Amino acid sequence: MSQTSPPTWPRAAWIALVLVLAAGVLLGRFSAQKAELAEGQVLLTQAELDAQHALLKQREAEVRFVRAQLDTADGEIAVERAARQELEAQLRGEQAELGRVRDQLAFYEQLLPPGPAGSIDIRGAEFARAGDSLSYRILLMRSGRGETPFNGELRFQASGTLKGQAVTVDLLPKQVKTDEAAAPGAVLPAAAAEAIPESSANAAGGTGSHGAAAHGSAGLLALHFDQFQRSQGLLALPEGFVPETVTVTVLEGASVRASRKVQMEF
Repeated sequence: MSQTSPPTWPRAAWIALVLVLAAGVLLGRFSAQKAELAEGQVLLTQAELDAQHALLKQREAEVRFVRAQLDTADGEIAVERAARQELEAQLRGEQAELGRVRDQLAFYEQLLPPGPAGSIDIRGAEFARAGDSLSYRILLMRSGRGETPFNGELRFQASGTLKGQAVTVDLLPKQVKTDEAAAPGAVLPAAAAEAIPESSANAAGGTGSHGAAAHGSAGLLALHFDQFQRSQGLLALPEGFVPETVTVTVLEGASVRASRKVQMEF
């Protein structure tokens, strides 16, 4: 009796089995990769990832540029703010100075001597012994506003004793310092001297061009001013002369425009 051999699978069946197994493996790998991706994530290729990195760097550079511009603008704003504050402070100072000058001008106008325009007044005169000399301080004022400056001379005469005899002598200047605008510390009364600072001279409107530094005829002191003039200096005293009174006279040519006698106190 002959034995029969087991039936063999056809070649096509083996090929189909291999394909089924391969498809199952691929499906399993795809399912595993899909499970690993979180919700909302997208797979990118390397080229797409490089493009995203380049775009990110470009955005960061733009942000740095904008931030630098903002820092520059902040610095400019700070400088402008400081400059504005400085200008505001200067403006407040100028306004305060203007108010002070106006007050001083009003005070000076009150000091103008009464009388017709152009009249001269000796508002103050002080004399004091200074060694072998006599120091003086004179303040002259002119009422109104003349069209031309006043030109004249200042004369000093002293009465006293010399070698036991009463005499009157002319005193000649040794040293002179003048200020065309009245400086309050000169010879004003105490209250007025405290009210007007010396630096306010030009604010009073007494602006001449030369002052009284020049000597006039016969040792007289030349005067040249518009509204106010202060003169101070030293007068020479004859040796052994003891002054008792000093008379200061303002001359315009041969005319006496003002005169004042001061009693000496030692």
